[in-house]
Amino acid sequence: MRDVMYPGGDSKLRVARMAGIAYEDWMQDWPIEVSDPDRLDEFVDLLTTNQADWELSYWLLELVLESARDDLSAQTEPLVDVLVTVWEATRAPEIAQQFEYWACLEASDPDEMFEVSPLVREARRRTGLDAN
Repeated sequence: MRDVMYPGGDSKLRVARMAGIAYEDWMQDWPIEVSDPDRLDEFVDLLTTNQADWELSYWLLELVLESARDDLSAQTEPLVDVLVTVWEATRAPEIAQQFEYWACLEASDPDEMFEVSPLVREARRRTGLDAN
């Protein structure tokens, strides 16, 4: 696997344009500021469509997982499947790093995790990333 690189801001701007959401350089918590649970399916479709581009996938993962935090009802299995598909399409260290961040691997109490951490942990298990 190659070294982890941070995706460029130009890819974040491309994602913002594709999704029709705001992006300004000063937006420190961009995915939090623009996430929208009502648009989760749309964001998942964008992620699936662009899964082979690790930079776009990186930002779209942020957007999808942040948007999913408020309402996981009936979304768990489809989201796990999408995460697995994205990993398989890129096998990018940056995507593995995103999974590790969102999985909160050191946490054992649900209060110490993101709401989506269990599904990211399941995606890591299915991809074999949890064996590393």
